[in-house]
Parts: sequence; C-alpha cells; structure tokens
Amino acid sequence: MVPAVDQLELHPAHQQRETTAFARSHGIAIESWGPLGQGKYDLFGEKAVADAAAHHGKTPAQVVIRWHLQIGNIVFPKSNRRERMAENFDVFDFELSQSQVDAISALERGGRVGSHPDDVN
Repeated sequence: MVPAVDQLELHPAHQQRETTAFARSHGIAIESWGPLGQGKYDLFGEKAVADAAAHHGKTPAQVVIRWHLQIGNIVFPKSNRRERMAENFDVFDFELSQSQVDAISALERGGRVGSHPDDVN
C-alpha cells in the first residue's frame, strides 16, 4: 500500500529533491516539516526571499509559504501567535514569478535543521 502523504523536513535550504520527485511520481503528497527553517538559519535575510517580499509587499515568511504552495507542497507553518497565524494564511492574493520561484529554489544547500529521522526515537 502506498502512503497518501509523506512529511519530511523541507525548506529552501533543504529541499530533498530526489525524495520529493520519487514520492510525487508515486502519487504521494509532500508535507513540509519545518517549512520556514525553524529559525535556525537566516532564511528571511536571503536576497531571493527579501527581494520577492519587497516586490509583493509581503513578509519573507509569506513569500516562503507561497513558494511551498507553488511547488506543490502541503505546508503548516507553526505559530502560537494569533497575528502570525493570520499572516501565514494571507498568501493567496499574490503569486511568485517563475524567476522568483527559481531564485528561492536555488537556495538549496542540504541544510537540515532538524534531527535526522534515523536518530529520532
């Protein structure tokens, strides 16, 4: 039996392209764990993210959430703050250009921020 969804660490610095391509080729949806990099690297300071945010009048977090949606990921950004939750939902009134998507996708560097799944109990 094939799973419907695979949740894996996925953000611009750690995109797991081989795994996501395999999953999608088998009809498995990808859910991004840690979609904003867990604040463990300066994702929002990346030029591609900051430039897209300025262009669209959005926050860097909104741009990264939109990037996830446009490349086909399921995304549940974590927040305990009501205003941040509202901000995270406000991503459906703009679309990144293909060049903006490509620039954010170019941030891949194998930068896992969470524990490796083999090391988690």
